[in-house]
Amino acid sequence: MCVYNEADILPWTLAHLIEQGVDVHVIDNWSTDGSDRIARQFPLAGFERFPAEGNGPIFRWELLLHHVEDLANASRASWCIHHDADEIRRSSRPTEPLIDALRRMDDAGYNAADHRVFCFHPVDELYVGDPEPYFRHYSDDGVDHRLSHVKAWKNQGPVSLARSGGHQAEFSGRRICPEAMILKHYPIRSSQQGARKVLQERMPRFDPRERAKNWHVQYDRLAQTQEWVRDPKTLREWPV
Repeated sequence: MCVYNEADILPWTLAHLIEQGVDVHVIDNWSTDGSDRIARQFPLAGFERFPAEGNGPIFRWELLLHHVEDLANASRASWCIHHDADEIRRSSRPTEPLIDALRRMDDAGYNAADHRVFCFHPVDELYVGDPEPYFRHYSDDGVDHRLSHVKAWKNQGPVSLARSGGHQAEFSGRRICPEAMILKHYPIRSSQQGARKVLQERMPRFDPRERAKNWHVQYDRLAQTQEWVRDPKTLREWPV
């Protein structure tokens, strides 16, 4: 799990993965909001701050992806998941734990899992706690929804995440399960958090060389509109 200043949501995304039977290795990009201290309170498979020499003015996403590739290749885990701190992953089958879903795919002869992305938005300024029951309104028409998200794979050798900007684990002999898993994304939780994340912590730090490859475009429109809180009438409501 890659982390940078997600203290308001991190305890619940970490707890969710651990409860689902997933061992978590946290890569903290030198958070300044206490995310690192929160992560260390959990029974993690590993924790590190990256890059080791400290954070700089430019966020090197490609360098971080190569590091995730190396960690996965060195891991003894049966499957690996490339995961962000503001996500909740679930099987497409209600009540089925993630680890059981991956085992089922493995048994069926597949070695990679795609995900369908649902991006949830705040409709008020009151968020606190577990994001999954709180955020009920989502969209599925953003930039990320038009891309594949093959972010879970059987650990049977080296993979490339960097070639696709982190959207796909690419490797020889890949067999993607046609049953997409669910990826609930909670990038913006309030006006204050959204403005800080997009306008201060993300957009100014993106590497121009990576932007030239059409990476890091997910916040472009939001940075212009600054529509942090959405009208629920413009969104879909997640079924109870």
